[in-house]
Amino acid sequence: MLKAEFRHFLSNPIFFIEASRILSGISKIVSIRPFPKIGFEFDFCRANGLKIVVLETRISRILSNAKFSESRILILTRDERFAKRLISLEKKILNGKLDFEKGRRKLIMLEGKLFGYPDCCSKAYAKSKTSLPLETKLIIDAIERGIFSQLILGLRKSQILSFPQFFTLNFYPCEADCKRAERVGLKIKRSLGEFGFVFSLRTMLNALYLLRIAYKSAHHSGILSKVAREFLKTLKKEELEMIEAVAEVDYEEFSNNFIRSLMKRYYDRSGREHNSDWDG
Repeated sequence: MLKAEFRHFLSNPIFFIEASRILSGISKIVSIRPFPKIGFEFDFCRANGLKIVVLETRISRILSNAKFSESRILILTRDERFAKRLISLEKKILNGKLDFEKGRRKLIMLEGKLFGYPDCCSKAYAKSKTSLPLETKLIIDAIERGIFSQLILGLRKSQILSFPQFFTLNFYPCEADCKRAERVGLKIKRSLGEFGFVFSLRTMLNALYLLRIAYKSAHHSGILSKVAREFLKTLKKEELEMIEAVAEVDYEEFSNNFIRSLMKRYYDRSGREHNSDWDG
């Protein structure tokens, strides 16, 4: 169970949600944003034996038509050897000791295991690098299953919903209602204890992130754009304006600010729950 003071959690909700995945044994590593060396996050890491590792990669895990894309991300972990395993495998691919596509699949599967993703989702993601991108398939699936419609309705009515299968940003379940991904999400929610409400908000924001991808795609061509345009036609003007408003923002900063605002309404000044409604 996550142990954090209300004011500490409020300072950077997403960091604490992500860190809880490691502390609960769900993940070996998580990706985080940089934070000051003096502050609640740094103190929390030191108290819980968490280390920060800079992971520099050259092999694209995202782009299907481009083999290389340099990136630099921060990894939170209890054991630096997990990050070193990724670095070692990537070097074998770059040095030609592993076939590129086979090596990239192994890399995606290893990352999925370390991040705590269900195997079915990692396999689907790896397979999609040579076919229809899983990101595209997932968003179409979410539209067809009515998940985005539920989300819009919840936002319009200021209701707290939970989409546990979208437990972290930039994770793509093999199906929009993947039961294994849902179980991972619910485990994270339980690990957060009194902050479980915040996890539900995070999953709504992660679903909204996928919806904003659909919104952007509607202005282009392709399979997703056609499905997205048809869905967007069903929305009201104010709903479209809301999606448009978050289309270009720094999404993690927006998510943190959104969660902070609602936490202040949901909890009293001592950090105790007092109302489950947004506008209570």
